[in-house]
Amino acid sequence: MFSESPSRYPEHTGVQAQTGTLTGQVLGLLGFSLLFTAGGAILAPRLGPGAFWASLIGSFGCLIALWFLKEKSPINLALFYLFSVAEGLLLGLVVESYLARGQAGIVVNAAVTTAALVLALSAYAWTTKRDLTGMGTFLMVALVGVIIAGLVNVLWLHSGPLALLISAVTAVLFGAYLMYDLQRLKNTPAGTQGDAILFAVAIYLDIFNIFLAILQIFGFAGGREE
Repeated sequence: MFSESPSRYPEHTGVQAQTGTLTGQVLGLLGFSLLFTAGGAILAPRLGPGAFWASLIGSFGCLIALWFLKEKSPINLALFYLFSVAEGLLLGLVVESYLARGQAGIVVNAAVTTAALVLALSAYAWTTKRDLTGMGTFLMVALVGVIIAGLVNVLWLHSGPLALLISAVTAVLFGAYLMYDLQRLKNTPAGTQGDAILFAVAIYLDIFNIFLAILQIFGFAGGREE
């Protein structure tokens, strides 16, 4: 019975090595992206309101460009790090608004909570035998629903409790997206630099949106207490 196995071991080892290489590339990209995000966050207060539009245009522009140029090195790397700077601009504006209200503690608590949640979800996604990759369609439908609900509340309803509910659902949704993307990464045996960049973008957005949602939840709670 065991005589059939040896021929499969080298192939299995190779797949593990390829997966490790792709995962290492993604983690490296995410690590460097934090530096560029921090740079954007520091720059945001100096740009003022223009930072919001620079973030909006820069983020969407880079994502669209990456879709077509993901294999064009080093343009793909430049676009990814420019995307990180653009997201950092938005992060800087959000954090600055909390600091201006004397709510630095809320920002710290949200960051710590996000880090703990990301580590826990990542460990589960990487070790579970349950297949999470089938959630893609459901997650996309849920994301569209959250976006529509958010726009309706911002433009017409202006409801605080609904905003809190949307933030809670957003945190859960992107937590599920994080597990989904990490398991896709784990199950992808090999990939190009462009594939690594797209995985990094997906995981980056998962974590970024989890943090913003948790920050809004804590901010709402802090406002209620005051």
